[in-house]
Amino acid sequence: MKKFLGTILLISACSAQGQVLDFAQLTPTPYIQNDVNFSLGAAALSMPKYTGSDERRVAVYPAFDAQWKNGAFFSAISGLGYNFSKNPSIQYGVRMTMELGRDETKSGKLHGLGDINSMVEPGVFLNYYVNPNYALLSSVRYGSGADHNGFQMSLGGRATNMLNAKHRLTALFSTNWANNSYQQSYFGVNATQAIASGYSQYAPSSGLTDVKLGANWHWNIDTNWSLTTGASIQHLMGDAANSPFIFQRTPVTIYSAASYRF
Repeated sequence: MKKFLGTILLISACSAQGQVLDFAQLTPTPYIQNDVNFSLGAAALSMPKYTGSDERRVAVYPAFDAQWKNGAFFSAISGLGYNFSKNPSIQYGVRMTMELGRDETKSGKLHGLGDINSMVEPGVFLNYYVNPNYALLSSVRYGSGADHNGFQMSLGGRATNMLNAKHRLTALFSTNWANNSYQQSYFGVNATQAIASGYSQYAPSSGLTDVKLGANWHWNIDTNWSLTTGASIQHLMGDAANSPFIFQRTPVTIYSAASYRF
């Protein structure tokens, strides 16, 4: 069961690379029309080979989203979880997401740093809707990194502008904080890694890791088909940005996803 859960969360994490898995982005429960809203499609992304890489790769992943009237959800953006609130102005609950690991074979610049396994992260979330167009978002997640003790906290906001019945624009902002364990796993260089990679030893401290700004355009082509295209910009900060294998402090991800709603 745990292996199966990890597999489906890994698919969702890969599918959401161009967007943001930091937050649970949900339709308020009272607005869900049927017992379940479900969509399925595919997403194409152009992204860095790893966080902070100046090399790029292109990938195609499945994109999916399911929300049940009872509060359960499973999607490429929000992970697997449950929203306990029936109030359209607030959402809170538990969820599991997948923090993607790092494969040193993705780039020659990672040689000697070793692999980091992808890990399921349990967490909680709290969203507050100022009005239907503006929301404040937050989440905490635990369990990533080489020793599975990585802790992350994200705060942000989302603004939506309905241009008409078929088109809407969305902007998303987030800032992220991580503990020492997460920082060391993804941005640090220990003594063994220093010998194998040629990088100097580096021990980053806990603190802000990055800020992200994303925007997308969503087009409801008809009652079933839709197309979403957008980009996200991540700016690495503090000790994360000063890691010896960070070569691009402001990486950009571009994506486009087509989906069919059943």
